Amino acid sequence: MSKTLLEPRLRLSSTAYIMITCEGGREEYVMSQLKPIEGITEIQGIYGAYDIIIKIESPTVDSLRDAILLDVRKISGIRATTTIVCELPKMLTLS
Repeated sequence: MSKTLLEPRLRLSSTAYIMITCEGGREEYVMSQLKPIEGITEIQGIYGAYDIIIKIESPTVDSLRDAILLDVRKISGIRATTTIVCELPKMLTLS
């Protein structure tokens, strides 16, 4: 039996990449505190100017901003963050 696909719908989703600089020796703790935050889809420890990079997605820029300000930046052990916000169109296929 074959599926009939309806016309794809376009919706906007907001995505941010956040580079995090931690206080010395706090990287593992910060990563453990990031895991339960809603919308975070990737967490990666890195080397260089930053210690951690995360990817966070949200349906709107406002909800994305709230997650960054109220959840991510309040974590003890974070010294600084640099955020790149993207609004990317995503295709949804309805079946």
